[in-house]
Amino acid sequence: MKLNKRIWERIKGRLPGREAVRQNLKLLNAGTDGVKEEELYYLEKLSLLLKILAAGLGMTVLAAVIALRNHKLTEERFLPRQQRAYRQELVVTPEDGERQELDILVEPQKLTQKESRDLLNRTVEEMEAYILGDNASLEEVRSDLKLIRKVEGLPITIEWELDSYEALNMDGSIRPEKLTEEGIIVGMTGLLTCNEEEAVYQAYAKILPPILSAGEEFMQELSGKLDELQKKGEEQARKELPLQVNGRRLSWEEKTSASPITVLILTFICMIALYGAKDRELIQKTKERERQMRKDYARIVSKLVLLMGAGAAVRTAWEMIVGDYQIKREQNSQPLRYAYEEMALTCREMQNGVAEIKAYESFGLRCRLPCYLKLSVLLEQNLRKGNHGLTRLLKAEVQEAFEQRKELAVRVGEEAATRMLLPMILMLVVVMILILVPAGMSMQM
Repeated sequence: MKLNKRIWERIKGRLPGREAVRQNLKLLNAGTDGVKEEELYYLEKLSLLLKILAAGLGMTVLAAVIALRNHKLTEERFLPRQQRAYRQELVVTPEDGERQELDILVEPQKLTQKESRDLLNRTVEEMEAYILGDNASLEEVRSDLKLIRKVEGLPITIEWELDSYEALNMDGSIRPEKLTEEGIIVGMTGLLTCNEEEAVYQAYAKILPPILSAGEEFMQELSGKLDELQKKGEEQARKELPLQVNGRRLSWEEKTSASPITVLILTFICMIALYGAKDRELIQKTKERERQMRKDYARIVSKLVLLMGAGAAVRTAWEMIVGDYQIKREQNSQPLRYAYEEMALTCREMQNGVAEIKAYESFGLRCRLPCYLKLSVLLEQNLRKGNHGLTRLLKAEVQEAFEQRKELAVRVGEEAATRMLLPMILMLVVVMILILVPAGMSMQM
């Protein structure tokens, strides 16, 4: 709190919208100049902003620590092996090309002989799913197959043999030179090896003309080089990455995470949004004050008419209304009513020696509503000119006030109906889905 006060002392003269906030706080706190309330308001807002900033900075540091812990690349070309397979995101930059993002698999440790045999049998049954790539089936191959040399996440290596190399390369890439729309049937045999165990997978693929880009060709060449280095360094503690592909020098680096920066940016966005939200909340409270005072106006004037009709003077009637309100407030049977609080402040002013005319005038100005200004003018005229027809004028004002209250209730009801429109539309959409989806499914059956 002391830190917040020191910050408040430094920035209180530079805050945007400060005067509007002070005026709204004065409206919501009758009888005060708004200075103390303004300080408490901004201290609360500043406390929330500092909490959000602290949380955002903490999350930023956490994201940065996580990014550092995921750093595994050493000497710019080696990745450590672990007991289980894992993937590492890297960025490779050819000497004369553009940066490319890669997801490198680091293979796990070897299995026992029995585990290897069981794993091979399961893998042979699932091999078609591994090699299909983006194709729907082997009967229509229009993009590269994935004749993988190693199953991702498993210690299995695969050697492929093709009965024809006219349409397909050993790595599964399509050779489009002699392809036609009729396609070429290619037989594929894969020898799967896990430790000392072996299994055979056989399949036929119909190769149709694909469309390859320069980037895809480079990635295929790079994939082949990675497989070649994997064979050489399978038993080494680190996975080696190639430095050249077809004479093009490569530079490797880990893909940097933007999460710390993103979290920090989101933190500042939340702080800005919260700053504006608090002011909007204050404005909403002042609007709620106005609606409440409009609703109470007819009741206040009717009480004045009733008491004055019974022979009470204006000031006496005023004090009786305030006294009844304060008793109910002490008994917790009456919620805060802003109009009665303003009337109570007027009573305190008159008790402290302020002229009755001046007190009524201040009452109308503080309320800031035309109906209360009109009431204060009627009371002032009664004191200045001795108008004996005040009761008659107030009765007419009561009738007009009740009409205004009816209009206010109608307007509030229309606003509520408008707010209910969106939920009703959403409910209609849900009902339509519940009706149409089963109907569509039954028609398909």
